[in-house]
Amino acid sequence: MKSILLFGMMTLRCCWDPSEYQLMQYAQNDDAILKTLDGKYEIHQLLNEDVSEFGLNIKFDSKENKVTGFSGCNRFFGSYVSENGSLKFSDLGTTRMLCSDDKNNIETKFLKALDKADTVLFSENGFTAFANKKPLISATKRVEENVMSIEYYASSRGRYRYVEINKDSISFSKKRGEKITNMPCDKAYWGSLLVLCNTIDFENMANLEAPSKSFQFDGAPLARLKIIANGETFESVPFDHYNPPKEVAVLVNKIVSLMENIE
Repeated sequence: MKSILLFGMMTLRCCWDPSEYQLMQYAQNDDAILKTLDGKYEIHQLLNEDVSEFGLNIKFDSKENKVTGFSGCNRFFGSYVSENGSLKFSDLGTTRMLCSDDKNNIETKFLKALDKADTVLFSENGFTAFANKKPLISATKRVEENVMSIEYYASSRGRYRYVEINKDSISFSKKRGEKITNMPCDKAYWGSLLVLCNTIDFENMANLEAPSKSFQFDGAPLARLKIIANGETFESVPFDHYNPPKEVAVLVNKIVSLMENIE
């Protein structure tokens, strides 16, 4: 699936000059991209201008549909609604700090951009908010570097797959007893895994419900996900390869896609 999407995006670029909106809209077909606003994001682009130096950020509470953050001078707060790619902010307010002109100007632009936003499209590590298909704000998910490694294992009588990923390397084997093969782990790929890990309740992984259990009856591959974080090991319930519990599905599918691409 990943290779098909990459080919499609290359075709778009080669045949005409697509907009950022068109490219990101096409990328929404990628199941490895998490399409939910939740948690804290660092804002690096505002109206196509690099604003990283101002430390803008935004935090979404998906349970309460509340939004908070830092707008350049003040803290801001409000509500939001996002459904099927739409995005609307409301009831926005700020604290009343006084700042330099450059910070005040950035804050004014940022708050106006929030007010105009009507669409959100997602990338592997963040999102871009648009108004009338024009980019307003681009942000990346803030991740906590507490995950040390991720392991995925799938095995049956006729199939074996094992992969261990950390920030430096990817180790994998396609046959039981085969020598482990190592390759460097791309920094961007590891970052995208951390973003997905931040959506998972590690302590509840052992209590998740497998959507199917074919591995118990017909020799289908049994799979497990293991995450080592904060010095502890968290392991999922067993599940069918290609059919993980929904709570870890996006992460597992991204790892499985990697394994298929290196086979």
